[in-house]
Amino acid sequence: MAVFKDFNRMLTLNPGMRRMFCLVGAIILGGVIPVIFSAARDFFDNEKGVAVNIVPPLIMLMLLSSFIDVKLKKGSTGWSLLRILIFMPVIATVAYFVLLKTTGSENYAIMGFLIGMTPTATSAPVITGLLNKRADYVTVATVATNLFTAFALAPLTAIVVGGRVEINTPALAMKTILLIGVPFLLAVIFRNFAKPVAEFIRRHKRFSFYLWMIMLFTVCAQSSAYICKQEDLSHAILLQILGLAAVMCVINFVAGFALGEAKFRRECSQALGQKNTMLMLWVGLAFFNPIVALGPTFYVVCHNLWNSWQLRVADKNATTVA
Repeated sequence: MAVFKDFNRMLTLNPGMRRMFCLVGAIILGGVIPVIFSAARDFFDNEKGVAVNIVPPLIMLMLLSSFIDVKLKKGSTGWSLLRILIFMPVIATVAYFVLLKTTGSENYAIMGFLIGMTPTATSAPVITGLLNKRADYVTVATVATNLFTAFALAPLTAIVVGGRVEINTPALAMKTILLIGVPFLLAVIFRNFAKPVAEFIRRHKRFSFYLWMIMLFTVCAQSSAYICKQEDLSHAILLQILGLAAVMCVINFVAGFALGEAKFRRECSQALGQKNTMLMLWVGLAFFNPIVALGPTFYVVCHNLWNSWQLRVADKNATTVA
């Protein structure tokens, strides 16, 4: 009997612990599978674009489930949102010149610049809700920072990086507007004119977490598939890029907490720290080079490891059978 009790105790996990295991597992599996199986490596090859096309629909489904219950009101934001929009170009510019001077590598400098200008992740409202914080604040931040990046990235790149790179602003803006605008519009329509559909989405909102895991697994697998093909990417270089992403991640989460009003500390930290790396990954591949794109990719790992720990702590007093 004691053996069965011990086994049952092993299965008894609080929701936060389960979520942490799921997220970390998605990262590890995404990184390992293309290394082991050559067929998976080809499937997740960014250049062939076989799996990359599933990410935007997953993002839109996650946003739809997040937006379905969000009703913006007077207290949905604060002055901290303006501080976030000011901080983003400042940290991006500072990171570019500091990294260019200290490393002598423009690739590293551009990585820091892109991470700094990366807007709030489309999954941030979902995570904020799971943390029992104000998802409406983070929803406003998601829309505002993504639109800000869509229109400000090109001119800021021209000023900081120079005329060597030309960002396609209309393409970037259209991609951002579609990713955010379509699910937001659908949420409004369903909430007001198709209430049975809205109720169905509400009943199944928990699946947005699993959509996030699928997306995280896919992005990590795509990055792993690319790295496997690069003979000139040593372990030392990869560790340096991971270190850069980790430092930028810490700076953003801490700065967000400091910039937020007392009632929005965690929300502001989440809005600034959890970033839409999918968008900046596309920018890195489309306008720079695959090496630069590894910066936002490694940031995915860093901010999701922190998110997994936050979810673990937030639910540490709840227990359920896994």
